[in-house]
Amino acid sequence: MKSLVYGVLDARAATQEALPPGLNHAPLMAVKHGDLAAAISPVAEELAASAGIEQALEFARVVEQLHRRLPVLPMRYGCFVHHPEQVVEFLRRYERQFWDALAQVAGCDEMGLRILFQASEGVEPPEQAAAPAGSDAPTRGRAYLDNRRRFYSRQTRMERAARRMAERAQAAFSGLFVRSNWDQAARPDGQLLSMAFLVERPRLAEFRRAFLRFQQDCPGKVMCSGPWPPYGFVADLAKPAVAALAELEHLQEKG
Repeated sequence: MKSLVYGVLDARAATQEALPPGLNHAPLMAVKHGDLAAAISPVAEELAASAGIEQALEFARVVEQLHRRLPVLPMRYGCFVHHPEQVVEFLRRYERQFWDALAQVAGCDEMGLRILFQASEGVEPPEQAAAPAGSDAPTRGRAYLDNRRRFYSRQTRMERAARRMAERAQAAFSGLFVRSNWDQAARPDGQLLSMAFLVERPRLAEFRRAFLRFQQDCPGKVMCSGPWPPYGFVADLAKPAVAALAELEHLQEKG
């Protein structure tokens, strides 16, 4: 029997709240180390091995219920362990990072922003022009290097365009968020900028009003989502701990 890890909690707050049931209505337990805790529930081996979209959505609903009741650093679906002691060791090793991260997300929700705007050029590298018949190696080499320079120059321009758009959005929500981050990707229909804002709950209504103004002025297509648990900020706030999540899998293999 494995256990599924939902997130890291303040153990003191967890003792004051009734925890919701976990996946498949399994009991949710708070495994503690000092004043930290991790919410886990037992999961049958066959369910863990065959987990799909339905289980991931149910997992997300459990995390949202936790988030509404107390501060939580949510884990992504798929963090399984064989023994609760592995989670205790994980909390012990990264105790300070988790405490600092919990303090920063307390009382906050994550709001998402997706902006699709038109880019002047794609980021796919153009096909290398065929060298004239009989070209020598230096000529072919220069053609290849010119091709790569053009490609990276386009990438740089598009990254700058994404940064300018992100800064424009951050200015539109100035004073309404605690932290923000963004990522960008090229699509056939334009450039997609994905942003996350950590917003104090009393400012959510103002944030939504600011979004309506930004939507009118933004040159691209804009969509706002949330509020959500702070999934997009766990890696920023507890980076070494999140990077070491794979250790839980290694520990369970030894267990």
